[in-house]
Amino acid sequence: MPELRIGPLAVPAVVAGVVPALLSVLPGPDLPGSVAVRCAVGGPLALLGGVLVADAVNRVYLRQPTPLGDLPPEHLVTAGGYRIVRNPMTIGMILLLLGETVLYAAPAILGWAATVLAISVVTTRRIEEPSLAEAFGERYRSYATETAGWIPFRPVRRSRRPTEV
Repeated sequence: MPELRIGPLAVPAVVAGVVPALLSVLPGPDLPGSVAVRCAVGGPLALLGGVLVADAVNRVYLRQPTPLGDLPPEHLVTAGGYRIVRNPMTIGMILLLLGETVLYAAPAILGWAATVLAISVVTTRRIEEPSLAEAFGERYRSYATETAGWIPFRPVRRSRRPTEV
């Protein structure tokens, strides 16, 4: 049985657990809605986000010896949430944080979600995508061309290939 690696679990635990818990106690404007309404809206968002994050962490970090940082995984992951978007871990984290914003009625978590998204977009564009393109070549470029980056089910840019006459 492979050993459980704690490192890949620490980042989501801090980003979606520790930081939001600390931010939830900051004073701020109250969000409208009763506890029942907040649970009905925030609960599904947080649950969906948590499932996406857990699946992505499992596929990228727990099923293979992917290092944390700027090195690519051993295998290009295109299954699970990665069939729909290239960044399901980020999308899941943002959904989870939005759910926590509503559940805790803590607008400060929304600011944290915006920060997490901005950092993720920059690191994805500058580090992750070039690293994956270098490691997996045409296979990654084809995947990137045919799979939406951030918005599920959004039309993706198709490479124009000459049509045969």
